[in-house]
Amino acid sequence: MSSSSYLIISDIHNRTTALDEVLKRQVRRPDALLFCGDGLRSLSYLAENINVFAVGGNWDGLRRLTYPSGFEEEVPDERVINLDGKRILMMHGHTRGVKYSLTAAIYAAREADADALVFGHTHTREYFRIDGNSGEKMLEVFNPGSLLDGDFGTLEIRNGVMLFSHGKI
Repeated sequence: MSSSSYLIISDIHNRTTALDEVLKRQVRRPDALLFCGDGLRSLSYLAENINVFAVGGNWDGLRRLTYPSGFEEEVPDERVINLDGKRILMMHGHTRGVKYSLTAAIYAAREADADALVFGHTHTREYFRIDGNSGEKMLEVFNPGSLLDGDFGTLEIRNGVMLFSHGKI
């Protein structure tokens, strides 16, 4: 039985103590961290210790992740990542207006042929599934909430099945 685990955070707004706390509480070390924007500077000290997939948020200004070694990586507003054969569209969501409607973000996920949409920006925990119709596949939609408020998410992919959940520190 194959299984991978991922930590999902967003909207940390450089509160590194919350990031340290959520990492300490993980039962096992995550295979990667998925960061959905607003607080990129907070990740710099982690970047060489854990695999990080990040997108920039409206609060991030320069879209760069700087590693302790001095290497800098440009961070996009949106990106599609492949985790264990699952396509995940990551975004902060500010460029798609997620505070008002998820329609544009869901449309982008459909256009990207994503299995999941993972986003932040609203500071509100959210999880639901959209059944596929007219030949579309099911889409899972997940927002971990704001780590600034103690909210985070996890994703476990077990034998090709995605299992999202919320946590609180």
